This record gives sequence, structure tokens and C-alpha cells, in this order.
Amino acid sequence: MTTRPLRILLALAVATATATATATVAHASPPALRAVQPAPCVDGARETRGFSAVDDSEIRWTEASRYDSLRLHAIAEWNRFRKINIAPDTPITVNDLEFRDYYDKNDQAAGKYERHGNTAQTDFILLNRYWVDEVFKDRDDYRKNIVIHELGHALGLCHKADRVNSALHMATNSKSVPTAVDKANYMKLWG
Repeated sequence: MTTRPLRILLALAVATATATATATVAHASPPALRAVQPAPCVDGARETRGFSAVDDSEIRWTEASRYDSLRLHAIAEWNRFRKINIAPDTPITVNDLEFRDYYDKNDQAAGKYERHGNTAQTDFILLNRYWVDEVFKDRDDYRKNIVIHELGHALGLCHKADRVNSALHMATNSKSVPTAVDKANYMKLWG
């Protein structure tokens, strides 16, 4: 009787077809997306809320800077994360941060964040006109990075290693918006 070998062959064919279909579907589906992890600080530094310009979940700012478009770009980019509100100072709020310009050809810094630390004292983001207007005059991405970077410090974020995809490297770079790593560090610090 040939029915038994025929059943075995049929069962084998069905099993092979099922295994092939399963393998094809498994390989055709996209790999699971890995969440971007926060990156450590360089030189043993730590990201802390205490070393920031944030006051009651906001940074209120004023300016005496000629770089309105760069400042507004950086504020809009960091405000996308919606944990800390960065907004202009008003007559009824406390000024947390002031944007200022300076010119120093011998200063290796394109920008600086100065933390003053006490209640009711204003922190500063200082933008070096030599770097913004002369060195990077034709590199809008680098000019934007200077302000993105310094505002990241005002939010309590630290420098990242050069191998990390971040707008917070020690040196100015072409990252003109916070990266996924920067967002991960921001969310770790501010929830």
C-alpha cells in the first residue's frame, strides 16, 4: 500500500513549506529598534540639575546679542523635548539666563556657558564674535552648533566624547540640532 509513504511525503512537504514561509517572514520583518542610550560625560563630569540655569522647570532668558536667529533656532530645538520650557523673561519672572556677545581672537572657545549658581543670579551664554562671524562665517551649521551646545550646558548637559554622536563635543561641530544621544541625556536628567 502506497498511502503511508504518500502521507509521509505530503507531511514532509507541508513541514518544509511551513518552515520556509516562517523563515522568509522572520527575515523580511524589520529588526527591533534599539532605544538610544544616554552617553557618559568626559573627564569624570556629571550631568546634574544643580549645574543648570533651570528654575522651576523653565529657563527665562534675556539677550544682548546680535545672534537672534541662532538663539531662536537653539531654543526651538531644545523646546521640542517639552520638559523644560525655555522662554523670554517677563516683568513677573526671574531672569535665569542672558545671551551676550564678546570678541576675543585669542580665546579658543566659540562660546561659553557661565554658571553663577545662586538664587536670583543670572547665568550667561557668551558667544565669541570672532568664531561666529569670522571663523565660521560661511558655516551656518557650525554657528548653530555653538548656541545649541551652550544651551545644552545651561540645561545641565555635559561634554561628550568625540566618538559619540552629539552636539556637545568639546569642539564645535556641524551638528546644528540636538542628536538622539543628546535627547536621551536630556530625558534622563529631566524625565
